[in-house]
Formats: sequence, structure tokens, C-alpha cells
Amino acid sequence: MKLSTVLIRIPVWYRQEINPYLSSPPGMGKTATIEQAPALISAAYGGNYGFSLLNGGLLNEMDSMGYLIPRHHEQYVESVYTRPFWWTTREGKTLEQYDGGIIFIDEMDKAPVEVKKVWGEAMLSGRLGPHVLPKGWRVWAAGNRAIDRSGSTKELDHLINRRRQIEVTPDLDSLLDWQANNGCLPITMAFTKNNPEVVLQSKVPEKQGPWCTPRSLARWDLAVRLAYPEGNIPLDATDLEEMAGDIGEAASTQLINTIRLDKAMPKYENIVAGPEKVKVPERPDELMLVCFTLAHRVSKEDASAVIKYVERMPKEFGVLFARSACRRVCGLATTPAFSAWAFRNSGLMAEITKN
Repeated sequence: MKLSTVLIRIPVWYRQEINPYLSSPPGMGKTATIEQAPALISAAYGGNYGFSLLNGGLLNEMDSMGYLIPRHHEQYVESVYTRPFWWTTREGKTLEQYDGGIIFIDEMDKAPVEVKKVWGEAMLSGRLGPHVLPKGWRVWAAGNRAIDRSGSTKELDHLINRRRQIEVTPDLDSLLDWQANNGCLPITMAFTKNNPEVVLQSKVPEKQGPWCTPRSLARWDLAVRLAYPEGNIPLDATDLEEMAGDIGEAASTQLINTIRLDKAMPKYENIVAGPEKVKVPERPDELMLVCFTLAHRVSKEDASAVIKYVERMPKEFGVLFARSACRRVCGLATTPAFSAWAFRNSGLMAEITKN
């Protein structure tokens, strides 16, 4: 299942009281997708929903259920469980202070088998030892596959039978939409678009070492944005070594080519100043890079000039620009320039709103 489809199904799964388990190679974006669940559920049904994120590989049985401590009475001593740490969300509220929510066990495949048993029961009945989850709370999980060399522990068939197993499939459009929504650099998006087999590998490389995934590429992208807010990446020896340390040497070679190509492309300011005069690139990789750059920088005020320039490109690149730009700039599609453009191209809005 594509992550874009997972986003659509989240409110449905919640209402159905389904407990999904997302499985994929490392770094595909499972956690970032499920973290959007409270907002999606609230938008669908109303209410205030919480989120508690745990790492299965770091849990033990007592972390999951609370610790057993003595309670003293006049005539006897009894054993009672403390409330587990995850009962309080990052917002500082307890589970009872919400209308419901998602307890998400990331890296569930790496949890000790005894911990898997605890959370497997919670997914089925909402019980963890002496604790019962408040109404409206669900336990969802995600993990990698045994073939991914990620430290997965043994899976138990009776626990598999208690959940809905969803195999996450690599999906280029979902990733590009996420990159646009999160302000990733145009070079990152162009690299992704031109090299999906590199970014969305379905298997862990045979030789261990850094490699490119949506997660590692996003990590590099954020680091570069923080280091070079003006967007001028120098490509000195240190930058290249750090890039290879994030996404591997093979992917770095291809990304460097994209960065060098970007330096030769028309500048945004020149395009806005003279959309009918600035040369339009001819090669598909150049057109794609310029489209992502325009989508990354366009504002409502510049929309008219940018659209004039984009209309000089083949139509498929106009769709690429529009889809990415509308994800980033709220209300762009309602500007007079964009509305007129969409009117002249009847299939444009259908394409950019496609999931």
C-alpha cells in the first residue's frame, strides 16, 4: 500500500477499531505518516486526539506495563503497578485528557519477544497487565522486515493474527508531495524524481554502509538548508564527505551532478523579471529542476510571471510545477493567474489534486 493511501485510510482504520502494522524497508516514512493521525482523525470526526510514540527496540516489559511496587496497609502489603511513562504524551497530558488517540510503537520488529506479547494483547483488547486503555485509544505499530538486517526479533504467529499487516510499497508521488510540504530543496526533489530506483530501494544493499532512503536524503537536505540558507552549496571536500556519510557514495555522485546542473539554470529573480525573455531549458532533467525551483520559490505575488514562464514549457512540466507549488503555497490555486491558467488547461486541476 502506498503511504498516500495510508493517509486516506487512517481515519477509516481508527473508526473501524483496526490496529495496523506497517512493514517496509528502513527509512520509507512510516513514522512521519502515522504522526499525522491525530490531525486526520480530528478533521474527520471532530474532537481532540493524542499521540504517544514509543520505540519497540528500547522497551522492556516494565516500561510497557509499569513497575511493580509495594503498597503498605496496616495489616498487609500488596503489590501494585505504577502508571507507565507513555501514559503521558509529549504535550504533558494523560491519555484520559483526550477523546482518544494513537499509541504508536515504532521499530516493533526489534522489540524483545516478551514485549511483543504485551503489546500484542494491547492491540487486541486494550489491556496491558493491570491497565486498560481509555476509550478511543488504539495501539498501532510499524517495523522493518527480517530481510532488512535491522535487528528484528522473532515474530509470533498469534500476534500477527491480531493485527492488520500492511506492506508499504515505495511511491514516488507520495514522497515528492511530502518533500514539497516540508520545504525540501528543489535539487532534492529533482534528484528524487530522476532517481526513484536510488531513493526508493526496496532492498537493503548487500554491502553495509550508508545508503540513500527517503529518511537519509531528508536528513541531508535539512542539514544543507541549515548550513546554507541562501541555497548556494559550495561542494567542498567536507560537504562531499558529509553527503556520502548520509546517502552513500554512489547516490552522492548522482546528487552532485544535480547540484552542478542547478548552478547553470536560470535564476528565479531573472524569470520573474522577464518570464517571456529568459531562455527555457530544453533537456528534461533541466526542465524538471527549474520546475521544482519555481515551485519552491513562487509566491502569490509572483504567480502571474512564473506561470507565463511555465506555459512555455511542455505541458507535463506545468503539471509538475503546479502540483508541487500548490502543496507548498496555500491558496495559490485561487489566484487570478492560476485560475486563468487552469481554465486554459482543463485537465490541470484534476492532475494536481490526484493522490
